[in-house]
Amino acid sequence: MPAPASLTEVTAKGSKPENNGMLLDQIQKAALIVTFFPKSRLTPPDLNVQSTTSSGNGDQDETKTTRSSLPSYVSSFTSLLAQLVPHFDYKSTQLLTSHITQSTYAGLYQDLPDFSNTRHDDPIRDFERKHDLEIIFDVSPNTSGHQQRPLRLALFDMDSTLINEEVIDELARSIGISDAVSAITARAMNGDIDFATSLSERVAMLKGVRTNVWEDLKKTVTIATGAKELVSGLKEKGVLTGVVSGGFIPMAEWLKGELGLDVAVANHLLEEGPTADFPYPHLSGLLDPNYRVVTPELKRETLKSLAADHAIPMSETLAVGDGSNDLLMLGTAGLGIAWNAKEKVQIRAPMRLNGNSLADVLYLIF
Repeated sequence: MPAPASLTEVTAKGSKPENNGMLLDQIQKAALIVTFFPKSRLTPPDLNVQSTTSSGNGDQDETKTTRSSLPSYVSSFTSLLAQLVPHFDYKSTQLLTSHITQSTYAGLYQDLPDFSNTRHDDPIRDFERKHDLEIIFDVSPNTSGHQQRPLRLALFDMDSTLINEEVIDELARSIGISDAVSAITARAMNGDIDFATSLSERVAMLKGVRTNVWEDLKKTVTIATGAKELVSGLKEKGVLTGVVSGGFIPMAEWLKGELGLDVAVANHLLEEGPTADFPYPHLSGLLDPNYRVVTPELKRETLKSLAADHAIPMSETLAVGDGSNDLLMLGTAGLGIAWNAKEKVQIRAPMRLNGNSLADVLYLIF
């Protein structure tokens, strides 16, 4: 896979050629960042960072105290990685919290496998099962140690990601058809049926829902644990943030205000005035044809267009979502994370992470 320019470091020109005839100024260096998330964790408060360092010759210069504080799986994984990526050397380890650990390895970018595929290989999966871990692989431009990941744009799905509910299911609940709509939603999010078709079917079933339902939902919908901390952390670093949702714009705009997001993209529903069947303002059961339906393709397009408009390299983007309609966006972003996702989505996404707090994502980028 081609190396993004921002994720490589090229040595100074004029260096002597290596034995293989390549000039050193043609060799791209990279740091592999491996973050270990125990499945059993709660999101703990930050601790003072403890780290180990390398002398630069591959030997570990760890103090006895620091060595004893590291989880035993760190050295085991380093041995495993040496078999999978033999030319990457161990550099250091940080305890990000009392549970979450991050190790850095350095080497040549050309020697790296595609970890979005490698993470599915038996040695990695067996290691995760044995130690009850989820492992996230990432690449940093810094070969000498830990450094904040370059990040300037972050987009999130809304339903079951930034909020705990599926809004369309809540709309259905208000007229007593939640079971029927929820069944279609589950199949759509798992990728079993086409998203656009399933959306039209579900929206048609919402005909007659009172238009004031949005105000009721704003009182009952719950923002996901850690979402405020995650967005706040991103905003402090100047990251452009947004929600791009296959849900509906009234709730997306509300969430944008609640979290301080910069952008909100979602579907628009047509409303009708009182009729004989529904003597009050209500949803028509139709999507507004004046707006594009937020399909998986539009989610990806939104990511690309926002990045282009703000001159942001794709390598400096983050996308987080839980459904199959997020996969194109996740696969396009520099760092795409399936968060508490459906099983099929976890398998197909570049990276996956399960946890109790979205704030965990901050440990991957800052």
